[in-house]
Amino acid sequence: MTHPDFHIRPLRRTDYGQVQHIYLQGLETGHASYDTEAPSWEKFENSKIPGTMFVACENADDNKILGWITAAPISSRSVFHGVVEDSIYIHPDARGRGVAGALLDTLIDTCQSMGKWAIHSWIFPENTGSARLHTSRGFEKVGTLRHLAKMTYGEMAGQWRDTDIYEKLLPKPDISNEEAAALTS
Repeated sequence: MTHPDFHIRPLRRTDYGQVQHIYLQGLETGHASYDTEAPSWEKFENSKIPGTMFVACENADDNKILGWITAAPISSRSVFHGVVEDSIYIHPDARGRGVAGALLDTLIDTCQSMGKWAIHSWIFPENTGSARLHTSRGFEKVGTLRHLAKMTYGEMAGQWRDTDIYEKLLPKPDISNEEAAALTS
């Protein structure tokens, strides 16, 4: 899908410097992740589901990354192969342009075409922008994990953090009982 001033395309290895920078900007807020640093390209790529890594780029410059989105498996157990967790980060200068919504729409469509049946997003309660984005795309808050982990940096360093879980259910793929059994073995 093309927008007036940006477009979505698959993430390339050469994009990773900007992707990493945008991720670090998100970490600086203290409300994006428990992580304290960005992973290497290899660790990043290996933790994501192939075909679910996208970037938004300026129409005038395909190499200018405005934001990115990915999906990762929620579990290594094969029975849960259809449930993913999203990650989305937007450059501060690109906020308010519809970039996040376009990226999330792309991921939803991609996951559906891959036969996934649910997308989860773990969001700090203080990250109201991410909660609004996900809710606007049909995600529902399904719970809160209390005191999930102790924050090690930022304005909440030393405090135990809650994490809200949002979920979007997708149409169930049509698989046979034999196929389902094979996935769980």
